[in-house]
Amino acid sequence: MISALRNFCTFTVAILLASASLTAQNEGYQKAGNDSRPASGQRDSYTTPGDQPIQSRAPQNEEADALRGGNFVVGTGFGYINTISTIEIDNGNNIQKGGNKGFQLHLTPTIGYFISRNFVFGLGMDYLVSSAEDRTTNNARTSDTKLLFGPYARIYFPFAGDQALFLGGAYGYGKSDTEISDGTQTQTAKTSLMTFGIGPGYTIFSNGRVSLETQARYNYGISRNLIQVDNANQRTRTLTTAWDFLIGMHFYFTRNRQ
Repeated sequence: MISALRNFCTFTVAILLASASLTAQNEGYQKAGNDSRPASGQRDSYTTPGDQPIQSRAPQNEEADALRGGNFVVGTGFGYINTISTIEIDNGNNIQKGGNKGFQLHLTPTIGYFISRNFVFGLGMDYLVSSAEDRTTNNARTSDTKLLFGPYARIYFPFAGDQALFLGGAYGYGKSDTEISDGTQTQTAKTSLMTFGIGPGYTIFSNGRVSLETQARYNYGISRNLIQVDNANQRTRTLTTAWDFLIGMHFYFTRNRQ
């Protein structure tokens, strides 16, 4: 009985000494300016998650740092598109239908904001260079450049600490100068274009501040142009479906208290 009482007292004293030691250590951190509670008058700033002091942030997964609500992301991608188009031509007297096959190369800079964890909404630009060959009328070749602007959105599904799958969609609208050649003459047509794309992707993070990604995206586009053929107006409406394969890099900026 006396031995048990003695052991109990020894254990109690050890707990009290450990508690006092931790309290003193925490007070020392606070005096040194390491208290994590924001003081009045402090303002928000943005840094990359990897730039945060180790003492000021709890250990997290790299994707958790990058994908949390309030972060900004800036990036760009490069893509290749293989296209199949259906064309409807109305020259006032009759309607002709045809089609072509071609390819597009494009560059896609974007900027986005994480509205909540794992969900980002932003704006993007799409600069495209394309070439197509008409398979129905004398193999006429068309080449053009396009500049599109529009919103995009993504939802991420993180796993394995530094990786994530995502589903992303984008809308774009713009105008282009289209060069049309039938082998004997060349004309330039003003074209308006609207596109929508959606598809899955994969991304891997490094240090919570940068990621590399790849995406396969299905695109649907509608373009309209007006040119003169034999002194008559000819309106062309083109419907395009395409699979787009992109690779890209993104940088993440997180909001902290200073």
